[in-house]
Amino acid sequence: MNINFEIRIILVAVVVLAALVAGLVWRSRTGRSKKVSNGGQIDLAELGATKNGQPVTAFGERLTFLQFSSEFCSQCVQTARVYKDLEQHSEGILHIEVDITNRLDLAKKYNILQTPTTLVLDASGRVTSRIGGTAKEQTIKDEIGHFNI
Repeated sequence: MNINFEIRIILVAVVVLAALVAGLVWRSRTGRSKKVSNGGQIDLAELGATKNGQPVTAFGERLTFLQFSSEFCSQCVQTARVYKDLEQHSEGILHIEVDITNRLDLAKKYNILQTPTTLVLDASGRVTSRIGGTAKEQTIKDEIGHFNI
């Protein structure tokens, strides 16, 4: 009887430790940029994104942050605020936000597993990198530096 109790305690401790390690790994990777080789071309018409009530028909002159959000995402508002501020204070940067709550076709096509997820696009609309989760400040600086703004 006593051995079973000890085994249960050890099993619980192992599960807790595994969850802690998994959480730390996930946390260290979220918000970081992952370069995309052979990134696809984004079709603005397919996205159906609007900005100030008008359809988005062009990419940023230097780069575009394409942010996928959802209705219940608490970090999406904060992330959008950072990108909008960058857009207003940096030449050639465009921020597009697309709510995928009712656009599961886009979530599947772009493999969006969490919100916010941001695709970083070059001036032609080709995906160059991907940021899962809330972007870290250094990640954004690195992306902007990558495009020499």
